[in-house]
Amino acid sequence: MKITKASEQHLAEILSLCSNCSQILKSKGIDQWDEVYPSEETFLNDINNNSLYIARIENSQEIIGCIVLNEYQDPEYKDIEWSFNRGKIAVIHRLMVHPKSEGRGIARNLVEFIEKLAKENGYKALRLDVFSQNLRSFNFYKKQGYCVSGKVNFRKGEFLCCEKMI
Repeated sequence: MKITKASEQHLAEILSLCSNCSQILKSKGIDQWDEVYPSEETFLNDINNNSLYIARIENSQEIIGCIVLNEYQDPEYKDIEWSFNRGKIAVIHRLMVHPKSEGRGIARNLVEFIEKLAKENGYKALRLDVFSQNLRSFNFYKKQGYCVSGKVNFRKGEFLCCEKMI
């Protein structure tokens, strides 16, 4: 698998990936993503900020996953009692794996890539939030060593805020 920064030429395929992931979530009764979020503008901002990474199988141009790493923390994060407050903090957003590629370790590889990248860039901890109804994602992050530090409410409901020292 090859992981690289996304560019605007990848936007249409990233939007298609997001649509496929959203449909699968909805089919499982998880109403997490929709036409409001994440939007084309959201992904375009990620690309323009050099924070969106895409995964492709070697020798293929097809995007099978993506992940965002930046320093943006939603205002709701300020009320969380985080365990790690010293040093630079990075945040993971919008991890997606194409439904036809699930179960191949792609999400794990993307998170390991981001953790290594964050560490190389002087970050001391990673944060993220996961929709409380998305137990599969929550269990995935728990298995990767992320611990719940609190809960926030966004437009779609309750999200668990997790962190990990790196």
